[in-house]
Amino acid sequence: MQLSKLIILIALRVLNHIILANCVINFGGDGYKSFLAGDKLYYFSDISNFFHVDLTGVSLDTNTIIDRSKWIDLTDMRPQPITSISRYPLLSGKDNDKIIFFSNVGNFYINIFDTKLNKWEVMNQDPKFFLNRIQIPDFWSVSNEWITDRKTGKSYTFQSILNGVSIFDSINLELTQSASSPKNLLGNSFSSYIDFAQVLLPNGLVLFIGGKIGNKAQSMGNIIAYNTITDSWQILNTVGETPGGRIKHTAVLTTDGRVIVFGGVSNLLPASPDLSILDTSKTPYEWSTPVVENHIESLVLGEHTSIIVKNFMISAFGKNASELSDSITEIFTSSENKNIYKLDISDPLKYKWSLFANNDDETPTPTNSTPIQTNASDSSFALKLRSNIIIIVIVLVVISITIFGFYKIKQYRRKNTNKSNISNNDELETSLN
Repeated sequence: MQLSKLIILIALRVLNHIILANCVINFGGDGYKSFLAGDKLYYFSDISNFFHVDLTGVSLDTNTIIDRSKWIDLTDMRPQPITSISRYPLLSGKDNDKIIFFSNVGNFYINIFDTKLNKWEVMNQDPKFFLNRIQIPDFWSVSNEWITDRKTGKSYTFQSILNGVSIFDSINLELTQSASSPKNLLGNSFSSYIDFAQVLLPNGLVLFIGGKIGNKAQSMGNIIAYNTITDSWQILNTVGETPGGRIKHTAVLTTDGRVIVFGGVSNLLPASPDLSILDTSKTPYEWSTPVVENHIESLVLGEHTSIIVKNFMISAFGKNASELSDSITEIFTSSENKNIYKLDISDPLKYKWSLFANNDDETPTPTNSTPIQTNASDSSFALKLRSNIIIIVIVLVVISITIFGFYKIKQYRRKNTNKSNISNNDELETSLN
């Protein structure tokens, strides 16, 4: 019987390993954050939806689609945080290889995911990782994305018009509040400023682009800026082809000073133009609308995430914008975008879209170009799935046969034992007589 239990236990563990190794990653939707640590591209929306792909040896200059088998699910990493963590993590640390998650349940502490080891490094309630708070109220929380200065290890997140920004020093584990705020620039300090995109320039300026203050859209021609060096605020007036105001868009910074703004929504419609460039190498900063090759029809995203990887902007997930949005929340009512696209930004005079990862059957393809073939990838994935199903069935059959075999053996032994006992009893009765 003990051997039977051992066989069943081993079989169940093998089955569990197969299932976990081939779990389905939930691609698509809003709320994702993207991080590049070395050659690993991470996506996070919550503790149950966390995964990455290793881009080592992957050429972004070709039309190669990232195979599904390359995505690594991190949701089953154990141990992991047991309490709620912020949906706004940041990438920092001495080597910029730690994804840091805040929690303010009980005490201020952090959880850290080590991207080199691919595991949770610090767990809840470790006293040495309680934060040293300076001028931070007890009700503090993270409600906006962080922007990180990789040179100093300091990260910044906008709190409110009244309170300015919170500053996290990942080297010394200190959380502080800016002494200044933009309330004198923006008027009503009790209004909320939300749905903006932000970039950090090499000169220490954090640009807050677009968004809305209260119910009013913030002009893209007047950019709110926070100086991380002098702890001061200003409004920068721009020139050029100023794009329309928008919310739920993204902004990324190239190495030559171009800020690329993509997507978003304005007055319940897709923002126009969907792609704009702000040249911060000029004074004043200048807007332009770029020439786009291989434009992907129907690729109008909002609530997505974008990140620079080499000479490409990688834009992922979010929602496909439509002309039907909720008039109160201004949230897109159309389908989730499950795909990942890349924009070649190597040439400032022209930009080129292509597909990076295909997770949707109805994928928009670039116009005036040959559609990227993904049959090999899908066939490989389907073949792997079928193989795993066969393995699971075989394991279940082996378990069933093993249990049945042991049951029969036990039944046979019990029958022989009963016969032996009857025979012994008969012999005993004969001897007594």
